[in-house]
Amino acid sequence: MSSDITPEQARQEALAFLKHHKTGVLATVSLKGEAQANMIYYTADDDFNVYFLTLANTRKYQGLLAHPQVAFTVSTTEVPQTLQIEGVAVDISLDQDAIRKKDELTEILNENPWFYGPITKLDPADIIVVWLKPHWVRWADYAFAEAGSAHVFKEIPIA
Repeated sequence: MSSDITPEQARQEALAFLKHHKTGVLATVSLKGEAQANMIYYTADDDFNVYFLTLANTRKYQGLLAHPQVAFTVSTTEVPQTLQIEGVAVDISLDQDAIRKKDELTEILNENPWFYGPITKLDPADIIVVWLKPHWVRWADYAFAEAGSAHVFKEIPIA
């Protein structure tokens, strides 16, 4: 990504990167104020909204209830790129859209023919659908960047 990339081009690159990948790291804060991080499977839409599943009895979910502000990162090592999102996590399990999101996420969790995401083996009644509503997104493409961070970091406008 060169320094002369337009904001819309950066947005499209960042969105394509987010949608291409299926896992990332979610950072939360526990009930006691301790930092926690979890790898999650996710799906995303065209507005950088991220959706994932969790269980009601997890530390992650309890932290989200206490402190809904979260950070989320997707990165790769083979091509050094990263997308960082900060926003608010909301339980949408009772919303109309939740069933469709749960189906999308279950499909992602079942893509591996040998191993399945652990959540797919648990009681579906305990599964929570979470929406990460972004308020800040930053895209970094180190692969083709020139020297200096001005060529690397691009804040992406949120719709």
